[in-house]
Amino acid sequence: MFGCEKMSIEKLEYFYIIAKYSSLSKASQELYAGVSSLSSALKSLENELGYDLFLRQGKKLILSEKGEKILPVVKRIIDEAKKIQFPLYQMIDRPIFKVGISESIFIFEAGECACKEVDYTIRYVNAAPLELFNQLKNREVDLVITSSLVEDPQFERTALIRSKVVLAANTSLVKNELNQADAKDLEKIPFIVLSDHLGHQQLTQRTADFFSITPEYLYCPDSLGIHKWLKEKKGVFVIHAIEKELLSRESIHFLSLPNGLNLEFYLYKNKTSAPAFDIEEVENDLKQIFKEIEMKENRITHFF
Repeated sequence: MFGCEKMSIEKLEYFYIIAKYSSLSKASQELYAGVSSLSSALKSLENELGYDLFLRQGKKLILSEKGEKILPVVKRIIDEAKKIQFPLYQMIDRPIFKVGISESIFIFEAGECACKEVDYTIRYVNAAPLELFNQLKNREVDLVITSSLVEDPQFERTALIRSKVVLAANTSLVKNELNQADAKDLEKIPFIVLSDHLGHQQLTQRTADFFSITPEYLYCPDSLGIHKWLKEKKGVFVIHAIEKELLSRESIHFLSLPNGLNLEFYLYKNKTSAPAFDIEEVENDLKQIFKEIEMKENRITHFF
């Protein structure tokens, strides 16, 4: 039944996921492939088999009698392929690599510094470190970038970037000539915290712990309100130095923080995963991208 030379695991996987949702559009979201690509692959598979796998009812796809018959066989083939860790993206012309990043600001910056001449696509995922590590273990992401230190024999870790942390505040809350944050002054000023951002809560708490202070915390529901709260002199706001450009206003003053608060970010990969399509090339490109981010951050902090 599956003796055709042109048939591939890729087409069978496409068929299986399309059957799972009875929809090309929903399957495209899981597979990160265009609807037209899925449709062409399905048509090619049907041509190779010599019969239709689905009955078309508008946008909905219903398994044909023969489609239902071969579906369990296809599932077994896919399951066996997974046992030898045969990655689907090795078989496509432009593979997609999922990279988890614990700090959303770096997703924006990485997109700005992305390498243009590459034959693959990087899709960034933002989540808390623990969730990202679980995804890496389950091979739901290919690489993870975070400041969290984890010792796990399943992971390989390399240093990626050292990020500076600064404080943003209304100029009236700090002395204009002051460029270095002082514990005595900070204890008197509330700290603004993004309530919907676990990473920012941890960064703010880490800063308070470093200065051994217990400031008042004001929880801002979203990042859009930060400018308003700073303008209204509600408190100070801890940020990565790279975010300084996003907050620059005449009324906002930036204070540098001690080097001990700088954060080291690491690149993790799962050592037990099968070698992906030139994964080392992706790692090297990410290192170059984050080197540019670090250089940009250094230029920004040079003017403190």
